[in-house]
Formats: sequence, C-alpha cells, structure tokens
Amino acid sequence: MNDKEIACTFRDEAQSGECGLNNSLGCRYSKRDFWFFTLNQIPLAIMALFSLVYMGLLAGSWWALIIYVIVALSFFGLGLETRVLCSHCPYWTNDGKLLNCWAYSNTYKLWRYRPEPMNTLEKAILVSLFTFLSIFPVIMTSYGIWLVTASSSSINLFMLLGVIGITAGTLLAGMQFFYILQSHFCCRCVNFSCPLNRVSAEIIKAFLDRNPVMKEAFEKSGYKLN
Repeated sequence: MNDKEIACTFRDEAQSGECGLNNSLGCRYSKRDFWFFTLNQIPLAIMALFSLVYMGLLAGSWWALIIYVIVALSFFGLGLETRVLCSHCPYWTNDGKLLNCWAYSNTYKLWRYRPEPMNTLEKAILVSLFTFLSIFPVIMTSYGIWLVTASSSSINLFMLLGVIGITAGTLLAGMQFFYILQSHFCCRCVNFSCPLNRVSAEIIKAFLDRNPVMKEAFEKSGYKLN
C-alpha cells in the first residue's frame, strides 16, 4: 500500500489533527460498532435459513436452500462483496493484509485498493445480491402459504399459521436489519459511493479534502464536490 493512499482513518491523532469528523463519521475502527453490526445481522440470518429449511420440509424440495447458501457463500465467503464494495473503502487502506472495520474482522484483503467510487456494474451487483438475500426467503415462504392453501380441500390450519408466522418473522427481521443499518451505519459510513450511503455532501467533501488520493480519484470519475 502506497503511504499516500493510506486514509486519515489510520493516521494517529497527532498526524491527522483534530478534524471533528469522527463525530459525524465512523472513520475510526470501533469494536463496539463491529459487534453491534454483527449482532444486528443474526435475526435475519436465522429467520432466512429457518424459513428455507421449513420450506424444504414442506415442499419436499431443497433447491431454494441450496441456491441461497451458494449465493451467500459466494457473496460473503468468496470475496465478491469485498471486491465490489469494500475495496473502495478507506478502511481497505490500512497497512497490512487484513481488513478490520465494522462489517469484517481480520478478513484477508484479496483485492487491490480502489480509491475511485463504485461503478454502475458494481452497484448493480451489490444491490441485486443484497435484494436477493433479503427478499428471497420471504418470496419462498409466501409461496408456501399458497402451497398449503392450494394443496388440498381441507386446509391444515396449524401448518398455515406456521408458514404465515415464519413469513412475518422473516419480513420483520429484514425490516429491523435495514432500519438499524440505515439509522446507525449508512449515515456514518466512509464508503461514500455505496448505494445505501446517507452521509451528507458537506461531510463527504470535508473527508475527501483530508484524503487527496481518494479525492483525486473521485474527481476523475466525474464525482461532483459541492
């Protein structure tokens, strides 16, 4: 990593100076933020997997669970997310081989740092896979409601209520995850080109002014600094 590319996120206070941005941005690694982010994912992950296992038992087919697990492992485990999203983040500039931020802990950095904003294809991949991983379990359990009501003339009320409950629980877990993501993380995230980012233009400009390599890459990409 070129010393000039290292973001102010990893400079000590004496070197970076008192900028005050840490009051508005999550620009310093925090174990508290990491564990909050990690724990926030658990309800949705549990409900998503439970709903697809239930659907496998109900329908006697496991293709939905298999597809979901393959996509999730490819996205998170094989580095697709870190390529399209994280390699553009200032946290990627730490002087070492491991990424530590509020989403990842001691994760090997497979890709080179890309100071420029995410391009259209990267954003499309990210949004598509986020949407799939969030919505697919709800779609499948909604299909399960239809399957229970259409499979016989005498509806199994206990089974129907079970599918409805799982569908509602998965939907609520997803809403809870994205509410906390947007209200606590996306409004402070230094990965400014992420489609979910909600940091104000004023704060973005102030951060980029302190990080000339990133600022130059943003300007070359056509990003307008207000």
